[in-house]
Amino acid sequence: MLILDPPHATSPREPLAWADAEPLLTARETAALRRCSIATIWRDVAAGRLPKPTYLAPKRPRWRLRDVLPAALEAERIPAARAAATAAE
Repeated sequence: MLILDPPHATSPREPLAWADAEPLLTARETAALRRCSIATIWRDVAAGRLPKPTYLAPKRPRWRLRDVLPAALEAERIPAARAAATAAE
């Protein structure tokens, strides 16, 4: 757990509320997890294959890891299924 001292701390150190929060991924991290380009991430958002991001600030989109993992696993299965179907022919 991450614990930081505020500059003018008068009380004992307290853990930050967001320290244990769910991981948020940038577009680059999401693309790396899914093994695709950033442009593909935005195409998938537009097509509904990936949820819309949460914006922490303007031009700062973030995706929740729990939202991206199922889509990443599905993206992994599709090429494997195509390869198995090709091999069976």
